[in-house]
Amino acid sequence: MKLGLETPGREADDAESKLYSKQEFREKQAAKGENKYVIVAAAYLEGLGGKENIIDVTNCATRLRVSVKDVSLVKPDGFFKEKGAHGLVKNGTALQIIVGLTVPKVREEFEKLVR
Repeated sequence: MKLGLETPGREADDAESKLYSKQEFREKQAAKGENKYVIVAAAYLEGLGGKENIIDVTNCATRLRVSVKDVSLVKPDGFFKEKGAHGLVKNGTALQIIVGLTVPKVREEFEKLVR
């Protein structure tokens, strides 16, 4: 370090940085008891107007497909994007939340919350 400049990750109070493997990261997350799919599913349920508003839930490869009773209770597209979705597609009471390839795990947690 020729000039002694502090750059991100090399601050004076940062004595040592450690890189974690995927396995170590997953073990650390499991130890915390955090399940990101539960958090995301709960946020989507809130955005869809709560469990009383849900009729049916399915999924395809990347989308969570939900039928709702009252579309007016559904929050706008921006809400879902803030919660990690790539967007929301509306077609009457049939909605699709574009989740990505993690949609099966999100659907599993979503169904647990709706029951």
